[in-house]
Amino acid sequence: MRVHMGIICEKCRRVHFVGTSPAIKPVPTPGMYALICPFCLERKEFRKETVRPYRASDEVFKTGYANELEYQLIPAANPQRHRAGDAP
Repeated sequence: MRVHMGIICEKCRRVHFVGTSPAIKPVPTPGMYALICPFCLERKEFRKETVRPYRASDEVFKTGYANELEYQLIPAANPQRHRAGDAP
């Protein structure tokens, strides 16, 4: 399974993939996008910096979304970074 970038619908827990989901559209605010989930009608605005990597099959990616058991969130490599001299 490959890694694809997506945004999760917090209400129904489906991941919508950037590039294949028709539910993701730009909004008038520069740099912002909206996910309008066609399953639960939840609306979520987000920046492209907030999309996350998910492991999913190419077949699932092509549909534009993944159900809860069809994806795996890839954890961040370094969730917290500290500068030299900062307390951890």
